[in-house]
Amino acid sequence: MCIELNAQPRNYTTNNKRAIAKYEESQRAYDRFNYSNAEKFLLEAIKYDDRFIEAQLMLAQVYQVSQRPEDAIVAAERAIEINPGFFPHAHYNVGNLLMARGEYSRALVHYQNFLTFNNIKEETRKLAELRLKSCEFALHAIENPVPFAPVNLGSNVNSNMDDYWPSLSADENTLVITVNIPKDPTLGETYGNRQEDFFITTRDDQGQWKPVRNIGAPINTPQFNEGAQSLTADGKTMYYTVCDGRCNIYVSSLKEHGQWGRPVKLPEPLNLSHSSEKQPSISPDGATLYFVSDRKGGFGSFDIWRSTKIDEHRWSDPENLGETINTPYLEQSPFIHFDNQTLYFSSNGHAGMGGLDIFMTRMLSDTTWEEPVNLGYPINTHMNEDGLIVNSKGTKAYFSSEINPESGRDIYYFDLPASIRPIPSSYISGTITDAKSGWPLQAKFSLVDIDENQTLMESQSTVKGSFFLCIPTNRQYAFFVSTPGYLFHSDHFNLKGIHSAANPFQKDVELVPIKVGETMVMRNVFFETDSYELKSQSLVELEKLHELLKLNPTMKIEVGGHTDNVGLASYNLVLSENRAQAVAQFLIKKGVGTDRISSKGYGLTMPIGNNATEVGRGLNRRTEIRVIEL
Repeated sequence: MCIELNAQPRNYTTNNKRAIAKYEESQRAYDRFNYSNAEKFLLEAIKYDDRFIEAQLMLAQVYQVSQRPEDAIVAAERAIEINPGFFPHAHYNVGNLLMARGEYSRALVHYQNFLTFNNIKEETRKLAELRLKSCEFALHAIENPVPFAPVNLGSNVNSNMDDYWPSLSADENTLVITVNIPKDPTLGETYGNRQEDFFITTRDDQGQWKPVRNIGAPINTPQFNEGAQSLTADGKTMYYTVCDGRCNIYVSSLKEHGQWGRPVKLPEPLNLSHSSEKQPSISPDGATLYFVSDRKGGFGSFDIWRSTKIDEHRWSDPENLGETINTPYLEQSPFIHFDNQTLYFSSNGHAGMGGLDIFMTRMLSDTTWEEPVNLGYPINTHMNEDGLIVNSKGTKAYFSSEINPESGRDIYYFDLPASIRPIPSSYISGTITDAKSGWPLQAKFSLVDIDENQTLMESQSTVKGSFFLCIPTNRQYAFFVSTPGYLFHSDHFNLKGIHSAANPFQKDVELVPIKVGETMVMRNVFFETDSYELKSQSLVELEKLHELLKLNPTMKIEVGGHTDNVGLASYNLVLSENRAQAVAQFLIKKGVGTDRISSKGYGLTMPIGNNATEVGRGLNRRTEIRVIEL
């Protein structure tokens, strides 16, 4: 409660000398941390004069440091009852004690009373105003609870120790948790005999979690705490926190033999020597790392920051997520969802239920953030809630809780209410190879929202050519794969209105070397119906073609237009010629020389799909690029 009664002048609210003597005796006991004697002397002082305000307030302070909040509230409220204005801060202290117990109506009154006084420190006034708003929010939230039915992940995942901080791969087949284990199992619950280590599990053929196993060296160490981890979408790389005084972020990746590689501490400016960086969350494309830090330049305490990956060894200067998310108080446990847009985090700086609450926000197209939304009661309570993650489908949230105190903290999941779900995400995975030799290629791949001309995710395949990319399911996308010396590959995914991510895409991509006679199909060039007017959604891929021509300044191409067999052959021929010419004119307007581009319409003469089906006709309606000279 931090009443600071010692700072008060020795002009007590009682004239009873015996009461004063006992009170001063209690202060000496308190200074020696002898709280039981301090309580005894204060109770004796109050017997001599039950209106001795200083003794009541001091008793409240003794009860608070002795972890007896109910008794502390009673003593402090008795002092307030005697004289509400004697020590205004008592209203604030009692409000905090009541709010920490979830007694919002009583806490609200105390905060209101506290805010009527003048000469309150501005910082304390702002905090009292925030907690007053939180009481109002909490009372409304309790009257309007959200659906919440947590399910324990079971004994294969949870132990009789504290299990927390789950992280999950996009396919939901790999789960890593942090466990607070004894350093020496023979010593029992002795002070300091605890450390955090990682445990990992995968699902069996029936979709059940196998028993967790210690992830082992070199990630887990005997001398440090390892925790607060984040798996990449494919489950093959892990960013995590190592603390030894200050905290830093490390990364490790799975090797071919299934063992985790040597951990690498992320370099400056992501990790700094004079601050703590912890609780990372890696974006689904592996390009952006969200984390918390108390570095300079924030809004106060720990803020959420993010840094983008420049290459294998460099990260950009971290960017603070701004005052929409960060507050002068505490922000924790960011989790960027597989849609690469929805962020969950914990904070005690936004109106909530008290302690750390979990919030959700979405990134806008200009990379600012929507106003955070509290996940509601009873997901959030007067306790601290943090470390929540959401599966790629956006249907289930995983978190840790002490719902059953006998087992300590365990990992649970629950169905996420529709109003606080992210954009459901599927994923595409496969291998990129040279179309001629079959050798794997390390290539760049990207996912672009063609309606907004916004790149949502981009990354690079492994040296073995494998790739894994999450796809939010509410938009239509261009999917590109490219590497120098090859024609790029394009694909189209129209997932508008689809809210299920149950069926991921498997696609092996063969890139064709840039050689005379080789062709590529442009799957994201669109025209108005029965017209050669280019749709705006075509700009993404046309710019990609323009970039390819700039990178290969001696390359000459033919733009070929192709149609399905619906309508007269003569009509289709003219339509295909006009469409091919429209693409050529776009490139010429961009500055490509006319001697490098020719166009030709082929109508319905060169089908690549079955015109008897809609899918086949869609394949036949295409723009094709052929290399005619290098």
